[in-house]
Amino acid sequence: MKIALGLGCDRGTPLATLERAVAQALDSLGLAWADVVAVASIDLKADETGLLALAAQQGWQIRFYSAAELAAVPVPNPSETVRKYTGSPSVSEAAALLAAGVDMSQLLLEKHKLRGPEDGRNATVSIARMKEMTEQQDSTAPQAGKIMLVGIGPGSVDHMTLRARQAIAEADVVIGYVTYIKLVADLLEGKEIIRKSMTEELDRAVSALEAAEAGKKVALISSGDAGVYGMAGPTYEVLFQAGWTPEHPVQLEIIPGASAINSCAARVGAPLTHDFCSISLSDLLTPWPVIARRLDAAAYADFVVALYNPKSGRRTRQIVEAQRLFLRHRRPDTPVAIVKSAYRRRERIEFTTLDRMSEADIGMLSTVLIGNSNTVVQHGLMVTPRGYANKYHLDEGGATRSGEKPGRSLSTGLLGWLETLQAAHAEGASYEDLAAEYRLPLDYIRATLSEPLEAAAPDSSEEEMATE
Repeated sequence: MKIALGLGCDRGTPLATLERAVAQALDSLGLAWADVVAVASIDLKADETGLLALAAQQGWQIRFYSAAELAAVPVPNPSETVRKYTGSPSVSEAAALLAAGVDMSQLLLEKHKLRGPEDGRNATVSIARMKEMTEQQDSTAPQAGKIMLVGIGPGSVDHMTLRARQAIAEADVVIGYVTYIKLVADLLEGKEIIRKSMTEELDRAVSALEAAEAGKKVALISSGDAGVYGMAGPTYEVLFQAGWTPEHPVQLEIIPGASAINSCAARVGAPLTHDFCSISLSDLLTPWPVIARRLDAAAYADFVVALYNPKSGRRTRQIVEAQRLFLRHRRPDTPVAIVKSAYRRRERIEFTTLDRMSEADIGMLSTVLIGNSNTVVQHGLMVTPRGYANKYHLDEGGATRSGEKPGRSLSTGLLGWLETLQAAHAEGASYEDLAAEYRLPLDYIRATLSEPLEAAAPDSSEEEMATE
């Protein structure tokens, strides 16, 4: 007989106490450790060290369920006290039933409770009979697995999302660049680990697909976010090439993480409070003229810019070229922040200016943040104003400036600017003059002036700030 365990415990319950609770529960039914297929709990326990160690030590599948999933399962002993602390009236009973794929009639042991004699921590174990396998499941043909593209964030486990930790806990196989594997080493006990080098992204994706097709759950990890210069793109390319579609038996889930641009910005202040973009200086896969055009356009448009992959042992000139392009459009004293290994043990932060940027200590683990024309550095913090000073007197309790209205576009917003543009053109300003004054394409100025100016809508309540 195969069984599933549901397990609830106090925060920090040691492995020894959990082992004792499970042993007593199994002994009460005359069952063996080898009968256990899976252990399950609430997702609040996805980082519970003792529970993760128990599953890894025994080679059990481990599953975590949300409070909503657990609360939907009928159980014999619901508890309002448990609901108060977890959001579900049951953890161990409901988790056992969900993991076993059965209803309450197959609950072999409702609740076995143990208070650790040495540590005083409480553990509760429930046991359910696993659903009988179908003939197809009993056959030697492997069942399709799952690929989880996991963004592990900046590198510290403290900054990983709960779902990222859950995915790694659920995985049979963890695949990643060797450095990223080291960052999550504490979560990998009992896992099959496939380490790849920096230039083997496609190999990682192929290995993930092969493992998933063999019926395994695969965590394919990226630092930061898997969809930002990470493994999501290469994996989809490999899957599409193999004929995969969303209806394919192999499932795919993307689990977001905090990207380097978010992490580095948080370490230096608030440089991304207004419009920004990111550009990679790596020309390993992208032609340099494409990168240069993007740099020039972003610099011209006054974006705050995050430069990824700015420099390596062999790629040293790219950051110099980026500096040259930016200096065509930005002041030499434009603030620049260089963050290396944000939230990691060897984190390093340096503030400089655009004209000194290429002289700074920059490497592949660095992210370079270049401010816009309004970005400032004060008290060791890099801040890009959102634009409130254009509309409000910040030194007068936020009073609205003359000519401006709360909740309405600026007087220099689109409609106000169109009125100014048409008036200037009517007074003799040429298309060329206006294009030069506003640094906009000539054909855009022509097209804009060729259309009649629409009357502004009457004042109404607008919620333009809802995205803030």
